[in-house]
Amino acid sequence: MTLLLGVPFDFQGMSYYQTNKEIQVGDLVVVTTEHGTFVGHVAKVRTPSEEESKKENFDVLFPRIDRIATFQDKAFEENGRTRAKEVVQKTQAQANSLKLDMKILNAYFAVNEPKVLITFAADQRVDFRELVRILNGLFHMKVEFRQVGPRDQARIAGGIGPCGLPLCCSSFLTKFDIISISMAKNQLLALNIPKLSGQCGKLMCCLKFENDAYSALRPLYPKIGTKFAYRSSTYAVTGLNLLTDTITAYNGENYENFTKEEFERVKQGLPKEKEVPLSQNRDINSGVDLSGKGIQDTKRRIAQIQQSEDRRQASLSQHGASSRPAHGGKPNGRPGRNAQRPAGKGHPNAPYAQRPNGNPSNRPNNGNRRNGNGTPNPNYRNSQPHNSHSNGRTPFLPSGHASSSGYIKVSDIQDRSVLERPVKNNKKDGNDPK
Repeated sequence: MTLLLGVPFDFQGMSYYQTNKEIQVGDLVVVTTEHGTFVGHVAKVRTPSEEESKKENFDVLFPRIDRIATFQDKAFEENGRTRAKEVVQKTQAQANSLKLDMKILNAYFAVNEPKVLITFAADQRVDFRELVRILNGLFHMKVEFRQVGPRDQARIAGGIGPCGLPLCCSSFLTKFDIISISMAKNQLLALNIPKLSGQCGKLMCCLKFENDAYSALRPLYPKIGTKFAYRSSTYAVTGLNLLTDTITAYNGENYENFTKEEFERVKQGLPKEKEVPLSQNRDINSGVDLSGKGIQDTKRRIAQIQQSEDRRQASLSQHGASSRPAHGGKPNGRPGRNAQRPAGKGHPNAPYAQRPNGNPSNRPNNGNRRNGNGTPNPNYRNSQPHNSHSNGRTPFLPSGHASSSGYIKVSDIQDRSVLERPVKNNKKDGNDPK
């Protein structure tokens, strides 16, 4: 399995080398660079992407490592770190004596030759030829200087960017590309230089990551300031958001947002939103039915209900025609209310002469005070229930004799036993014990 190892150096940044061996982060490897062969620490291990694997110059882009550091290589690297501090101090002292505006950063010793690579930072170009002649006689080896810029210094120092992640230059970038302010304009960013600058003081490298996508989308949208008519007013484009497909326009009073499609419709004088015809066949009971089965089921249910109602009406009409009598009778054959009934002897509708005893019915007339001919009924008193006075109730009195005040005359009382009965005194004597 092929792995890509990221090995960083101050003089060239992080470079990737390929290997088939199992190597972890922090291991020492010997690699060849443009400036010689050096011992470096593995800072990152990853597998090549599918796009990288298909490249024809894969071996050129990712050269193989020379070897995994042996015991001798590890001892050489440890000794080199001690000697590098001494070299940095002596070089900085000689540069100060020559009044050279440069800051010595680090020194690297080559593995296969007597050579030292010294890195330094300077704001301007520095003529260090005289310094090189002095150091050759001092160290008795080949001396090579490599100037690094502000971005390299930030990469060496490391840190956290505005996005909250480690700096791109110290994590995965292998080289620095040219970043211009036009990239920020193309992405419609506010031209605030402090906010667009990284820790190195230069424009952030991430401005180039999305520049190609914005360059392809930007010509498809209107320019800032483009004017158009909408709702009897003149609007001007004031903002764009390519990620959300939003065009913001302002007419002096209100802001209005458009998508790219809506903007093209408005420019042609059409409504902002395309009119969508409402669906004719829609089952309101089943909601939105995309398959059409709900509409068919609803029509089937309506037809079944209609057929059931037709059968019920037909059944009612047939039943009513067969059971209705001709003379207003009831369906069961009994005479109706308005039917003529014979008034024979003994019938309630017959005259008094034809009724037995002149009564309106065949039953004895014991419940009325007077008979049908107006004479008093002798059985009236015996037919009434005899109320005993032991229960304390008022004896039965004929109707029409009670006064409005509730008092009854003695002469109107028919049951004289009430008058003969002694009255019981319910009041207690004062001497009686309570």
